[in-house]
Amino acid sequence: MNNRYFRLGVSMPGVNQPMHRFGEMAKIAEESGFDSVWGYEAYRNGFVQQATSAVTTSKIDLAIGLAAAAQRSPFEMSNAAMDVNELSNGRLRLVIGPGGASFNEFFNGVEIDRPATRMREYIKIMKMYLEHARSGAQFDFEGEFYKFCIPPMNPFGQRPFPMPDFPLYLGAIQPAMLRLAGELCDGIMGFLPTPELMKNHLIPGLAEGATKANRDQGEVDIVQYIICSPHEDRETALYRARIQVGTYVCHPLGDFVLKRDGLLGERDKVMAGLMEGGPPALAECVPDVLLERYAVVGTPGECREQFKYYQEFVPHAVLHTPYVPPLKEEESYDTYVRICKTFAR
Repeated sequence: MNNRYFRLGVSMPGVNQPMHRFGEMAKIAEESGFDSVWGYEAYRNGFVQQATSAVTTSKIDLAIGLAAAAQRSPFEMSNAAMDVNELSNGRLRLVIGPGGASFNEFFNGVEIDRPATRMREYIKIMKMYLEHARSGAQFDFEGEFYKFCIPPMNPFGQRPFPMPDFPLYLGAIQPAMLRLAGELCDGIMGFLPTPELMKNHLIPGLAEGATKANRDQGEVDIVQYIICSPHEDRETALYRARIQVGTYVCHPLGDFVLKRDGLLGERDKVMAGLMEGGPPALAECVPDVLLERYAVVGTPGECREQFKYYQEFVPHAVLHTPYVPPLKEEESYDTYVRICKTFAR
């Protein structure tokens, strides 16, 4: 890969940090020379996270990866994104997706079957509304899952549109979502990347969609979360990484990657340990082979050396800070600061 196009980001630990800290963490990433800093939604609101980051930074791209469509209409998603893009002077990057299965089914009480069809309609409506905000163009759309139209009379007028459009990404790993992103979006976001996955699955899927829309697949930014845990004490680094890797390989979307890598058996052992002992058991039941395949972990020097591997095939790498339970607030924050220090430019 030509490193001229390489971009480096870092994710802020979203679940276990107080809200006032996101602006502080984004500033640390900017001062460390990162290209992008990422928030995401799991209880916390990604738009609020990056709104606070917008007022403490001035150059770094502020990304939300990802914001859940299940809990917002396309209209609300677009308005929230335009607000943060305005506040940050045009630095927002937005990744959308249907949302996590458990959050949708239990917390939001909504269906997410046929995600590619739902997201196609959702993206189309977002683009319609953005065009209406920009130019006043009129639209009327009724799909299978969503509908949208411009009111015949609107006493509030049009919303302000002071900034250019923000890049719109799709959380994508399955074939249909990759094709959709290649056709309609500015980028994709995924996790657990490998060279084989990139070469034989992600890029061909994007290219198929891009060809349908007469686009160049190279125009689509490929963002991948890479779990990262540096620490001078290797055991501390390994402990934090095992918790995050174990949680991610047990996620339903992880099946697709683990199967391609021939590691479903190792995943099953992790799942058994998780079911028997709960999240704390991940510190013991995640084998080294999963850490070696899906994480950058060890002393700062070891992490920098391991990361060279990803620089060869990931165009936009986001160093992903471990944050899931039983990791505590201070552990995740400490790891985040160490990532920024280890990979500072």
